[in-house]
Amino acid sequence: MRFIQRGLSILAVVMLLISLYRFVEGFQNWQEARQIKQQSLYELAALERERDRLKIRVEKLKTDELTKERLARRLSYIKPGETVYKIVPVAESGQE
Repeated sequence: MRFIQRGLSILAVVMLLISLYRFVEGFQNWQEARQIKQQSLYELAALERERDRLKIRVEKLKTDELTKERLARRLSYIKPGETVYKIVPVAESGQE
């Protein structure tokens, strides 16, 4: 009878250790998942800010004449009927 009690006690301790190991492993996985979720939320917030910034820019490009004009001039676009003047620098010849 004592043999059975010792066997059951050892089995209970082994089961307790296995359960404890699995609990710690699960807790570590949970912590890692929380960190991944938090990082994803930060990335999502940054992407949402970028989206909002781009929406404002698109709206300005659609409606704001000054923004359109600045972009067109930066890209060297001209309107139909405009005259383009190009100024070519005169090369210095060193001869007198």
